[in-house]
Amino acid sequence: MEQIASSLPRDYPALRDLLLARYEALPSQLKIIAQHLIDHPNQAAFMTIVALSNATGVQPSAFIRFSKAIGFKGFSDIQTILRSNLSQRRETYAERVARSAEDADALPPLMRFTQLANMSINAVANDITDDQIATAVELFRNARLLHVVGHRRSWPVAAYFAYIAAGFGAETHLFSPAGAMVETNVSLIKPQDVMLAISFPEYSTATLAFVEQAQRENVPVVAITNSRVAPVARAASVVFEVDQETTGGFRSAAGAMALAQILAVSYGEAAGGL
Repeated sequence: MEQIASSLPRDYPALRDLLLARYEALPSQLKIIAQHLIDHPNQAAFMTIVALSNATGVQPSAFIRFSKAIGFKGFSDIQTILRSNLSQRRETYAERVARSAEDADALPPLMRFTQLANMSINAVANDITDDQIATAVELFRNARLLHVVGHRRSWPVAAYFAYIAAGFGAETHLFSPAGAMVETNVSLIKPQDVMLAISFPEYSTATLAFVEQAQRENVPVVAITNSRVAPVARAASVVFEVDQETTGGFRSAAGAMALAQILAVSYGEAAGGL
C-alpha cells in the first residue's frame, strides 16, 4: 500500500475532524458513507466494501469515490486509520463484537431489550467525557433561562431533565410537544439563554426549528442526539452522541435518559443544590 500523504490525517480523531469539516459539501451518497464512518468506526474498520455497501445502501463504487473526494488514494487507507483507533477503544469494540455474534432478534424481549439498554448505558460511560459534561454544565449555570426541547421519542428525556434541573433551582422552559403557542415559545428565546435540544431519527422538524431560532439569537445549543452530523448537532456548542443502536426496529432511550440524569445532577452539584 502506498504511503498516505503527510497532509492527510493519521489517526481517527483527525479523520473524524476531516469528515465533519467536509460533510456538508459531499454529495448525498458520500454523506451516507461519511456518517457511517463517524457513527460506526469500529465496525467499519474490518468490514469489506461489499458488507459496507449492504449496511449503508450505497453502491461499492461510491466508496472509491468517497476516498478520493476526501483526499485518499483508496478506502484501505481509511480503514488503516480506523483499525488504529481500536487499541484505544478495546472494551467498547469487544462488547460490540460479542453482541454481533448473537442473533439479537431471536432473543426473547426481556433479554433483547435489556441487552440494548445495557449497551446504550455502557456507551455513555465509554464515549462521553467529563470535560463534555463540565462544558455543558457551565453553559447551564450561566444561562438566564434554560430552554429544553425534545419531541416524539425525545420528549420523555427532555421532560425528565427539565424536572430534575428545576428541582435544583434552574430556571427552565420546557417546550411542549403539542406544538401550541409556538410563536410565543420562540419569543422567549433571548441571547442570555441556553438550549438543550434532544433529537433522534426520524428527526423532528419542530425541534430543529427551535434550534435554528436559538442560533439566530446567538444562544448556545447543547445537543443530545445519535450522530455528530444530525441536524441539531451541526452548530451545537456541545454534542452528546448516544443511543445509536437499535434492535427489532426500536431504538433504546436508556443512554439518553441516563445522560439527562447525569447532566441535571451535575448541574445541581455545581450549583450547590446537593
